[in-house]
Amino acid sequence: MKKLQIKAPGRINLIGEHLDYNHGIVLPAAIDRYFEFDFEQTASSTILIEALDLNESWHFELPQLNSLQTNGWRSYVKGVFLLLGLRENAKGLHIRFKSSIPIGAGLSSSAALCCGLAFGLNEWFDLGKTRFELALIAQQTEHQFAGVKCGLMDQVASLFGKPNELIAFDCLNQTITTFSLPLHDVQLFLLDSKVKHNLAESAYNERRAQLEDAWRKAQELFHPLESWRSINENQLALLFSHLDQNTQKRLRYVIDEIARVVRVQALALEISEKVKKSVLPVVSYEELGMLLNQTHEGLRDLYEVSCVEIDFLQTRLLELPEILGARMMGGGFGGCLLVLAQNSLDFKKIEVLSTIYKAQFGITPALERIELVDGVGL
Repeated sequence: MKKLQIKAPGRINLIGEHLDYNHGIVLPAAIDRYFEFDFEQTASSTILIEALDLNESWHFELPQLNSLQTNGWRSYVKGVFLLLGLRENAKGLHIRFKSSIPIGAGLSSSAALCCGLAFGLNEWFDLGKTRFELALIAQQTEHQFAGVKCGLMDQVASLFGKPNELIAFDCLNQTITTFSLPLHDVQLFLLDSKVKHNLAESAYNERRAQLEDAWRKAQELFHPLESWRSINENQLALLFSHLDQNTQKRLRYVIDEIARVVRVQALALEISEKVKKSVLPVVSYEELGMLLNQTHEGLRDLYEVSCVEIDFLQTRLLELPEILGARMMGGGFGGCLLVLAQNSLDFKKIEVLSTIYKAQFGITPALERIELVDGVGL
């Protein structure tokens, strides 16, 4: 009997938050938290899907799938099947999946679900889709079946990740390159706030709409303008005079974040060169931490997608001398902090912080030690 097993990772984004739909370059990586899928052929023509973590199942016949009403994880499954063009009866298929990606933590569990399922179905039915085509299908599943107008970063990170490397994904030209960021005497880890306020999706779509309106106005004023990366400060000042105050703040964050990404890419090269010469790049890591802090400040004060719990953790983390930088990651209003720390950090200090956080908010945060790993695969 035919069988197949797939692992699809979640992701972090080192820097470049919210640039995936704002013409930017983002720097994500796949991490060792996964959706795992088991595919098994059955004798019937029915498709049976089991969400093991939820103890839920769903079975359907392919020709009827388009007319079925869905919500939650079933909507993602429906979208992937339909967008792959799977609408005709086939031999029966039983798919089981489970996840070690914290839900609501900003680690792109939905992208991992869609990418893993699309990759598995592509293999199972020998559809011949490329990884990039699968990324686009996973993105369109979010757009059309979940109502989230996400960029392509999450899907690219899940499908194209490499061990111990970051991806530089140019969201304008859709080019993908990987590069090393050596971590010597420093480490990345996540601190999950364990909160996810229900403002996240509506605020994401609202901010995306604000930036799209600003871009249309910029095109009217400065056509042709290739992207936000090519606007200068004089043009920006003129554009601001045509925008409301909130949209000005959103755009100011985007322009600043684009500049931070450029600097981080240069820092990664500096760090790699120093490591080759056996020089410990302490100052470079300190600057990288500073840039992460600046991103958090921008997300908090300009993009306004942070929350009191995340800000509390970020402020308290920076009181520890071994912490070089920390920033909120993901769409906003909860989720994880991405933290750059010296290897000398005593994690008992994080336990103390967790106790203080629980006393303040009644929630215990979760420490996630992470590694950068391969993308979706068998």
